[in-house]
Amino acid sequence: MSRIVVNFMHGRGFIFNAEDYLKLRFEYRIVGNLIGVPVSHPRNVNQQGMPVALSAYEVKLLLDKEIITLVDKTGALQRVPSDEQSQQYGAMVEQQKQEMHMPVVEKRLEAFRKHMPRIIEGKRRKLLKSGVKEEDIHLDPEELLDQEKKRIMQEKFDQMVQIPLKYPLTLEFSECSIALSAQEDVKYRVFKSLWQQGGFITTGDAFGCDFLLYPGDPMCFHASHTVHVLAEGVSRKLDAKYLIRICRLSVVVNKLCVIAYVDESSDEVHFETLEWEGNVTNKGDTF
Repeated sequence: MSRIVVNFMHGRGFIFNAEDYLKLRFEYRIVGNLIGVPVSHPRNVNQQGMPVALSAYEVKLLLDKEIITLVDKTGALQRVPSDEQSQQYGAMVEQQKQEMHMPVVEKRLEAFRKHMPRIIEGKRRKLLKSGVKEEDIHLDPEELLDQEKKRIMQEKFDQMVQIPLKYPLTLEFSECSIALSAQEDVKYRVFKSLWQQGGFITTGDAFGCDFLLYPGDPMCFHASHTVHVLAEGVSRKLDAKYLIRICRLSVVVNKLCVIAYVDESSDEVHFETLEWEGNVTNKGDTF
């Protein structure tokens, strides 16, 4: 199985190919974060499109599972293009212009064919008024069509040149890896444990937690759990105000509150589900 290529830039992984992203999302439950503008709705600020940014935890998981190849193209992209690369890109732009021009030409010619009888009659009358005899007038529809096509091809039209989402030319690149800090490594172990249990996982910045856990694709489901990672484990005494704060927050957003940590004695990831007294609900399986 060929691996999916993920570009590493600014500490995150980026995917520019829509098919690769759909494969990661539907086959491996990797959600990522759409950060681009959708081509069909470029002015819609409430909808995002390609490319997709992957978190460090998602990249690390995919590398461990040998699903992706992480590459660094930063150096190659920062170099000035060679003359050959500039010519290749110029040829691609010209080809794109031609592809946009031809539908306009065909539309104009179709209108010309539709009105051909009236056009021939108009030209015949004009020739008669100029003194040309009736028997000397020979108007060939195909010849007139060729003349019109040559005239249209010389006209200039307003064109929109599409900026390629993915770098269109061949680049040299090197494979790379990703390094996590001690605290990030704890969060990664929690992320990996959650992923192995099924469901979809996203970052929880918008809800004041580390991760959000979904029973299905976030496009169809709301998050069911907020996950808070104790990077220092449970050896340190927990602050009562902290527990009250995260529990109350989960009640407000109608989700279950989960505390995750790595047990120092067994070196295993543990989960504890917290419920505000009097607010016990059935939102799914607890940890």
